[in-house]
Amino acid sequence: MRELAQHLGIDESEVIQQAVETGVETLYRDMIISRYLDGDLTREAAVDELGADVVDQVDSARDAIEEDVEWGLHA
Repeated sequence: MRELAQHLGIDESEVIQQAVETGVETLYRDMIISRYLDGDLTREAAVDELGADVVDQVDSARDAIEEDVEWGLHA
């Protein structure tokens, strides 16, 4: 932590604050993705929260996994 603070030119308490904020943002993003994939959130709502690029990436990843599972079941 000390090295980060020195590198960024801020004190250690600010490093901790930024780390918590970043962690909360990541957890929130993961929650939105999970709700979208579970069908509890529409694609439109997910796009509103995360942006179209992120939702497109999530859709692509889901489709690839589904294709792999389907291939595995018939191999």
